[in-house]
Amino acid sequence: MLKRQIIETFDAIIDELYLVLGKAVYHGFSPEKLQAGFDEVQRSNMSKLGKDGKPIYRYDGKVLKGENYFKPDLKKILFG
Repeated sequence: MLKRQIIETFDAIIDELYLVLGKAVYHGFSPEKLQAGFDEVQRSNMSKLGKDGKPIYRYDGKVLKGENYFKPDLKKILFG
């Protein structure tokens, strides 16, 4: 049963990716721009970590921005 659940979950995730990537292509975003944008957002998200490399949590579990946080520069990726 566990293998079946894993396969079904994987299939659902792939379906979601298919829809999101299809929407991106429909709006004219190239695979290269999508990858660059994803990488930039990933770098930004990782900049939220504290000095010890671990997330900083608020009392309710929300991840806070660390002192090295920066917003992703998607304008640079889209418009050079």
